[in-house]
Amino acid sequence: MSDMKKAVVIGAGIAGLITARMLSDYYKEVIIIERDEFPTEPLNRQGVPQSFHPHRVQPRGGLIMEHYFPGYNEELIALGAISSHEEKLVVTNKYGTLVNKEDPSSFKIASSSRALMEWVLRNRIQEISQISFLTNTEVTGLLVSEDKRSITGIYTKERRGEKREKQLPADMVIDASGRSSKLIRWLEQIGLSVPEPEVLKVSLGYSTRYYKIKSSIPNEWVMSDSDPEQGIRAGIFTRIEDDIAGLILFNAGGDEYPSTQPEEFQEQLKHLFASDKIVELMERLEPVQGPRGYRISESVRQHFEIMEDWPSGLLVLGDAFCSFDPIHGQGITVAAIEAETIGKCLEAQQIHHDPQFERKALLRMQQAIEPAWWLSSVADLRWNGVEHGGPFELKGVAFAQKFINLFTKQAMKKASQEKDNHLFFMQFLMNALILPPSEYFKSDILNMILDDNGSKEEMELRAELSVQDPELFQQRIDEIIPSFQLEYDEQIKKLLESLQPAMSK
Repeated sequence: MSDMKKAVVIGAGIAGLITARMLSDYYKEVIIIERDEFPTEPLNRQGVPQSFHPHRVQPRGGLIMEHYFPGYNEELIALGAISSHEEKLVVTNKYGTLVNKEDPSSFKIASSSRALMEWVLRNRIQEISQISFLTNTEVTGLLVSEDKRSITGIYTKERRGEKREKQLPADMVIDASGRSSKLIRWLEQIGLSVPEPEVLKVSLGYSTRYYKIKSSIPNEWVMSDSDPEQGIRAGIFTRIEDDIAGLILFNAGGDEYPSTQPEEFQEQLKHLFASDKIVELMERLEPVQGPRGYRISESVRQHFEIMEDWPSGLLVLGDAFCSFDPIHGQGITVAAIEAETIGKCLEAQQIHHDPQFERKALLRMQQAIEPAWWLSSVADLRWNGVEHGGPFELKGVAFAQKFINLFTKQAMKKASQEKDNHLFFMQFLMNALILPPSEYFKSDILNMILDDNGSKEEMELRAELSVQDPELFQQRIDEIIPSFQLEYDEQIKKLLESLQPAMSK
């Protein structure tokens, strides 16, 4: 559109970088505002408190990022990141151990530090002429039109030097500043009332320790699943980059967080489902430093889309829009989905101007991220002490938990007895935000997993289902599970079609 001249992105984290790249297809000038000064090499920034801990992009996020930053994955690998191609996946839970020696989906996703990923994306951004950075700068408020219906820019202040407040006009402002966002305060300052958000009081904690690899170890990603009923926390072992590996311990609900004391941390490893495997790996590793913790009291999903007076010229994404439990590895991927969704809305706006563009974009973003929010909430609500609050219903939690329990049990059984990983692959694709939940929670899958010789898991699921006639299963599922409204795009549909043989072995 000829009038789309300048866009401002608040925050130069990964969400902000992806957003700026997307906006460069539509705006003549894009400015990224960042509180920090960038390091001269791949190092953690003070403004990203979780940057110390491992990050991994889900396959769907990798597809989007590859679209906006072609070849970024290969660039990460060239700089020392570890390719997931030919990586052995080891998953251990109360039902057994699954070893997947094949590349589970032909998705080539590099495992790297947050600092290296930001470094690569930031360097790519600096090559785009219409994008610029304004660092050491804090956003202090929103510029608003006289009728308060439009955001026309932002107020900024240098963090050093004169520290004078300045005005920066813009046609579009997008807040990607993360959990520390001040957007709600700014909206209230201009007289707008923000709806009560959806909140998952998760009280989670995880601790990460890094190790130097002393001798050759296999390229493995080891997931020791949690069992909240027994109070068994999760553990994840992964190679990061170069000769560094990382180990994470996690639990939610506020009970005895993973320790940041080296001796206690090592002792807690022994209580994981995959303890033998992880302890064996530890013998070939040398600790780089003591464990470091990260604690979050709640995950928050804002519902700005219901604000009838939401101003034009303003959008928000990333953790400022909806924050997640980081252990599920959804944050970067969800931010990429949100940025891509805004891009599709901007493309449609070029063809047909819609005065309600921003509200409709927010609604489409909500629809796009709903599976991720629901799946992570279902998983976290297994822990005692985790509660969902706010004016919005979270449907089907108990049913989904029991469905997933039995599905997981059957997947492990097929993998161990028949060397058939297709059920595991299906679950992997759903958690990777590629397979829609509606393709997982459906009657033919339910019929298949219910044949479990009257096991405890089968009886619990049947009780939650509350109907016996298989002809009524789909109707009952449709009543219980949310109706995820946004259709997946053609790229994802084609990908699912190409993967169908592996899913139906």
